[in-house]
Amino acid sequence: MEPLFNQPNSTQHLMADSSCLLSDFIAKKLILEESHISNLFSLGSIFVNKKRVFIDQPLFPSDYIRVHTHPKRYEVEAIDWRNRVIFEKDNFILINKPTGVPVHATLDNCIENVSYQLSRFLGYPLFVTQRLDVAVSGLLILAKTPQFQSDFNRYLSLRRVTKHYHALTQFQPKLGIHTHFMEKSPWAPKVLSSESSPNRLQCDLEILSSIQLGNIFDSCIHLITGRTHQIRAQLSFLNCPILGDSTYGGILGDYSTRNIALHSSFLAFKDFEFALPPNWKISN
Repeated sequence: MEPLFNQPNSTQHLMADSSCLLSDFIAKKLILEESHISNLFSLGSIFVNKKRVFIDQPLFPSDYIRVHTHPKRYEVEAIDWRNRVIFEKDNFILINKPTGVPVHATLDNCIENVSYQLSRFLGYPLFVTQRLDVAVSGLLILAKTPQFQSDFNRYLSLRRVTKHYHALTQFQPKLGIHTHFMEKSPWAPKVLSSESSPNRLQCDLEILSSIQLGNIFDSCIHLITGRTHQIRAQLSFLNCPILGDSTYGGILGDYSTRNIALHSSFLAFKDFEFALPPNWKISN
């Protein structure tokens, strides 16, 4: 794999003022080396007229170019994808998602993700049915057919999929159902309130159990609703942020921002039921 770009994310918006090659235009306007531009093409970090492009092409006056000059990178080359596969059927596949890798393509990088890498390894396309955050591990279902993708999305919307997670926290959350209300926003960290309002989404989860492991607590969580960052935000709101989750106030401990102590451990729908206990990294 090419060296990671360590600079902060940077998105450049440009307009072509004459006919020329895309690579020449980017090199001139942004002062980027040919090897850097080649990497951006391979990652899908360049857009022309809002369409992602992977190869050089002619530009014409007034073409709109967006370049993510320093896309986020994810370590995928060392992952043993064969050993990540847990179960296969004709229409879906179940894997143990590794931490540190997004499930699907991101705006600035459409290659270094679970869906693309696993599709390439298996030799056939996969379709995203559910999402786990980059820093979260565990059970993840991907569809082999658009029909199963549609079916599974329907099961989710009807709450016919049971999902349990395990989380490590410095403090112990109270057992039982917890309801909070999340402000509607695409940004993280998510903001919660104990009061409902038209601009907030209801978030429900249930702490099924919580056991002490040395100086920390391992809690099993039934996710009832499925909002973005819901478990992370709700545990933080309960003053029990997840280890490694510095976005929501968690201490790092043995974890990191790309490997937080949150694991998808149980998944059930229709006649299928799968369990995968977490393999926690805990210092004595």
